[in-house]
Formats: sequence, structure tokens, C-alpha cells
Amino acid sequence: MKEYKEGAVQSVDRSLMILEELARHKKGCGVTALANAMGLHKSTTHRLLTSLLNRGYVKQDLETNNYCLGTKLLFLAGALLESMDLRHIARPYIQDLANKTQEIVHLAVLDGEEAVYIDKVESIRTNAIRIYSQIGKRVPLHCTGVGKVLLCDMDFNKVKALLKEEDMTRYTVNTITNYTDFEEELKKIKEQGYGFDEIEHEEGIRCVAAPIYDRNGKVIASISIAGPIIYVTEERVPELVKLITQTTQMISYQLGHF
Repeated sequence: MKEYKEGAVQSVDRSLMILEELARHKKGCGVTALANAMGLHKSTTHRLLTSLLNRGYVKQDLETNNYCLGTKLLFLAGALLESMDLRHIARPYIQDLANKTQEIVHLAVLDGEEAVYIDKVESIRTNAIRIYSQIGKRVPLHCTGVGKVLLCDMDFNKVKALLKEEDMTRYTVNTITNYTDFEEELKKIKEQGYGFDEIEHEEGIRCVAAPIYDRNGKVIASISIAGPIIYVTEERVPELVKLITQTTQMISYQLGHF
């Protein structure tokens, strides 16, 4: 049996090892054989299998009593593949959007209580004022264009479960810091199909953002055009809204949303 690394939770580690072992047995594996392969007591193996069974990560053949991988794993794999496909599909579209606007374009997804950038295309301006951002950077939900757009189709009770009002930090004088105004903001974004960071997260920075939908009509990502207000002016907003919504519609179409 494998040794546990320092800091590992033994029951979790053993459960994952069981899943890995079951992946090697196309016709499933009995609890005794599995316990022997793992070097565990049969009772311990049975307890772990029961937990995995209850969560749908393994299933049991009623005729042979063998255990095999459950369909819940397909859900996890599908979510991972969809995320990977999203970045691959969206890349040429956000590159084109960055070229047309000459501004930074971000692709973001919801991850826990924050939005996280999973791709970025820099501004092609030779004299561009650089905005600090990078792939993997996490940003607040309540004061960024990508963050607000990711929440726009969510029931507001779920929004409140994700984001506590006391955690709605004020970054600028424009930052929304209460549920009443935030709920109205999300309703507006949902109705019009796009949203803004109107100098709410960083001084002097304006963003236009729009949602990306999957084949089930669910918001799974957002993109934003971001730049200093000397470039992303109020006069340019209608043009940028048109370009970004066209882009998100094309990406959503590629993901099966019609």
C-alpha cells in the first residue's frame, strides 16, 4: 500500500485510491479483492465504498456485487472538459475582439466567491497603459464587469449565499456595497445582456462585459473589454457593447447555445 504524504487526509486519500483501482477493472471488483489490492481491512474498504456509493462515485452490480465507477465521475469529467473546450473555442474570438478594440480582453469563470481569469489578450496599443492582470488572477464579483455578469442569471438568494454584504469591499467611490443596489444592478445586466465596471474596482479603469452561455442556456463564463478611461471613453461604450455582445453570441453558439 502507498505511503501517505504529510498533510494528506487518510480517508480522502484512500477513497481516491479506490477510484483509481476501480478504473483498472472494467468488469468491477469485489470488496475483498479491492481490500487486498489496497492493503486495507475489508471493513474499512466497505465503509469507504459505502460513502462513494452514496455520492454516486461508484455503483454496485446487483448480480455480481462487484463495485465499479459511477456516473457522477462523468459529471466531473464533463465539467473539466467543458472548461478546457471553452478556452480553446473562445481564444480566436477574444483575440479578434482585442484587435478590433485595441483594448485588453479577459475571459473569466466563476470559482467559489470570486471570478478567475482563464485567458487574456493584451492591448495592441504601442503606448498602452498597462493594467495589472494575469491568467489565474482572482477578482471580486461585486465590482468587476466579469464578476457581475457571471452572477446576472443567478437567483439572488444564491448570490447572497456566495457574497456576504459585509464582504462587498469599497474600492472606489463607485463601488456598490449593499444588496439592494447590487440586486438592481444584476437585474439590469440580465435585461440588457451586458454590464459594466464603471470605475468600481480600480481608479481610472472602465470595463464592458457580457456573458457566455452553454447549450442549456446557463451563464458559464464572461468576457470583458478593459482599459483606462482615456481609451475606453463613454463615447466608445455603444461601439464596445455591440462588439462584445456579438463576440459572446458567437462563442455561445459554438458551445451549442442557440
